[in-house]
Amino acid sequence: MSKLRLIVITTIFMMMFFHRHAYPATKESSLLSCDVASLLDSLDVELGKKDVFENIKKSRIETMRKKLQGVSDPEHLYWINRDLYHEYSFFDSDSALRYANICYDMAVQQNRQSWIDEMNLNKSYIYAATGLLEEAKLCIDKVDINRLSNGMIVDYYERLLFIATHKYQYLGKNSLETPILPDMEPLLTNLGRDLPATDPLYCWFLGWKSFNDTSMAKKSIPLVEKVVKTSNFSNRKEAMDAWALSHLYRKTGDTENAFRYLILSAIADVRMCNKEIASLEEVSSIVYSAGDLNRANDYITYCLQCANDYNSRVRVGRLADLQYHIAEALSMKSNEQAKRIKSYIYILIIILIILIGAVCYIYRQFKILKSQKIILDNTNNELNCKVAELQETRLQLKDVNSRLEELVRETQHSASELLVANNNKERYIADIFSICSNYISKLDDFRRDIYRKIMAHKFEDVKELTKSPEISHGEIKELYSNFDQIFLRVYPDFVEDFNTLLRPEEKIVLKKGELLNTELRIYAFVRLGINDSVKISKFLHCSVQTVYNTRQRVRNKSDIPNEKFASVVRSLGKPSI
Repeated sequence: MSKLRLIVITTIFMMMFFHRHAYPATKESSLLSCDVASLLDSLDVELGKKDVFENIKKSRIETMRKKLQGVSDPEHLYWINRDLYHEYSFFDSDSALRYANICYDMAVQQNRQSWIDEMNLNKSYIYAATGLLEEAKLCIDKVDINRLSNGMIVDYYERLLFIATHKYQYLGKNSLETPILPDMEPLLTNLGRDLPATDPLYCWFLGWKSFNDTSMAKKSIPLVEKVVKTSNFSNRKEAMDAWALSHLYRKTGDTENAFRYLILSAIADVRMCNKEIASLEEVSSIVYSAGDLNRANDYITYCLQCANDYNSRVRVGRLADLQYHIAEALSMKSNEQAKRIKSYIYILIIILIILIGAVCYIYRQFKILKSQKIILDNTNNELNCKVAELQETRLQLKDVNSRLEELVRETQHSASELLVANNNKERYIADIFSICSNYISKLDDFRRDIYRKIMAHKFEDVKELTKSPEISHGEIKELYSNFDQIFLRVYPDFVEDFNTLLRPEEKIVLKKGELLNTELRIYAFVRLGINDSVKISKFLHCSVQTVYNTRQRVRNKSDIPNEKFASVVRSLGKPSI
């Protein structure tokens, strides 16, 4: 037995060695927190839906293009083509430039200088984004800042900043450590005089002005973060704000928050089909440094595909270089894995030889045990006599144990039902408090909105806002939906049970997506013990006559006498709690 023990111990140690080296710890696990890892998983999910987002984008563009048909008014045509430019501006550079040129020609024909200036700014953006920096500079030089409106002045400086950053990216001079170069500082200084805090680009330019100064970055973070935390991360402005906040955190040394908001910026870019994507490139570089090569390769491949689709000369070279380093690292990792696999094969052969020796040894021991079994059989025969005497006692104990087990099962089942009931009650209470809180919040938001409009003397807006029934209709629909969900959690079989009271040809069939309809909802209140039509009409926000007519109509579909119908409904179903 000592030899067998030695063989088993040796085999176990070799298998532990194999497992430890077959699944080495990754560098990634030590660098990425759980929160960041979860955000990366969310980013992977969004990338998996990129075709869905792109189809939605194309469908929206096709709808806008159809609006061009049959439109003869030049100004109306201009605005539709302008909207198409904005849809294409970060999705398809060729199409965006085409619609910018169309708008430019229309502006010249109409002799509208503000339109001409706007299109020159838009064309400069497309040229800069695709690496045609000279053409971008020529377009923006045609714009006279002295004749621009306040809003277009902001766009003018934003285009100058965009051209400057892309020039230095193209030349490879700027970096994440010093993103602002000397000739960019006057642009940011000039913009600070013209940009109000309410401007959509305020956070973007505030971030840029703070990138080279740690103390300014610390002061700017709360202002930008306040805006970013209200974002849904689904449009370009929100992507830009999250990117700016990420780089402010990077400047202060908070790398985790910097990476977190960079991922959120990349998620926003993916959702809106931004082909002029920057955030995901930086995410890919960081993930590559963290050792997650497969994920980094997926990200950089997506970025390179977007850059090629968009014809972005600025990004293609840099992305290709990063992809080369990632591919080289993957190749090295693959070679290392191949070497390890070769070593593991040798180890497995050795383990197999040891196991064959162990089997032979065990077979020999088995023969020895077989001879000893004969001796034990004789001893067992003597013991059988004693076993018979104990058998009766064992049967009695078995009967007692069976009864005890049945009692324990019943007790456990009762405890389980009580626990489920308790949990369900707590959940329904939480749901009701949540619904009440939501209605209070919405009412407070409505109050604040009315107050702001009154303070701004926008009395016509207040009149229109309070006149429109759309808000209350929306709240009633939400009330119905919440009531249906909670009621069906308590009485999940209510609809089926209620249909048993009706004649077969009169059974209620719900439409697709409906949980309850008006008829079922009224009798749901009856099931809850509320039989007064006036109270039901107040709960459902409808007329008493509607409730009365509906109840009468449903009662006529049943063979149960009218005076007994309500009491039968109240006895339907067993609550799930």
